[in-house]
Amino acid sequence: MKNIVPAVLSIIIGFSVSLFALNNYSGESLIKSGTKATKKTETTKKTKPSSKKKSKETSKDVNLNDIQGSFDNWNTYTKKNIDLMSTFIPIDEKGAKTGKAIFLNSLRTGAYIPIKSEVKGKTQYKLTNLEKSTDGKIRKSIMGKANVAYQYFKREGKKLPKYDFVDLKGNSHNKADTKDKILVLKCWFINCKVCVEEFPQLNALVDKYKDDNIEFVSLAFDEKDKLVEFLKTKSFKYATVPEQKKYMSKKLKVKQYPTHLIVDSDGVILKMVNNVKTLTSELELIMNK
Repeated sequence: MKNIVPAVLSIIIGFSVSLFALNNYSGESLIKSGTKATKKTETTKKTKPSSKKKSKETSKDVNLNDIQGSFDNWNTYTKKNIDLMSTFIPIDEKGAKTGKAIFLNSLRTGAYIPIKSEVKGKTQYKLTNLEKSTDGKIRKSIMGKANVAYQYFKREGKKLPKYDFVDLKGNSHNKADTKDKILVLKCWFINCKVCVEEFPQLNALVDKYKDDNIEFVSLAFDEKDKLVEFLKTKSFKYATVPEQKKYMSKKLKVKQYPTHLIVDSDGVILKMVNNVKTLTSELELIMNK
């Protein structure tokens, strides 16, 4: 009997110690698990706001809903930001660089619009899906612009068709006369309002490059007498060649007026653009090379 009592007490004490240890271990595990869960939750809470912030910044730069919301919005954005005939880095819909011909052909399908961005001082245009609900005028507009830009782009790198121009003052402008010179051509006609509005900026270009080996020549639809009378009222420093409608439409494949060409000293077309702003920037790029 004496031996049984100590044994029972030993068992009871051992069980109590084990139970205490088990409870203590479970509590610590729960605390650790709770700590990990809390840290994970805190981490999630920290990352979510930054993700939202990034999205907000992107939408702040270009609001695609606004741009595609109406033709007027699209037209305003395009006039301010997009010139498909200029020099830019073409980016496809997946964010990868692509060729300009591929880029323009993609726009010609009517499935995309171009969105502008600046990366390290260089202009990029990215293909962005055009929503099905977008005004059909936007689709037609971008398809039309892309079509002309593509045709002009395909002319670049080709030889200027054979020419032998005689300007209003009787001066000759042919391959021999323009040898070793950069030739800048303007295609226009008297009743083209935009064509005439460009005169002051074009005159400024002539002045800017007067000491460089550049020849500025304009090709006009109109007859000599009409041009002589018209230019008495408008200052224009380009040499002007009359009656060139056939050469411009058949040989140069001009699609809109005004159109400007930059031709190198070997007679190769470097750029073909449709406004004086782009002409100015492209000529500067070429002259600074």
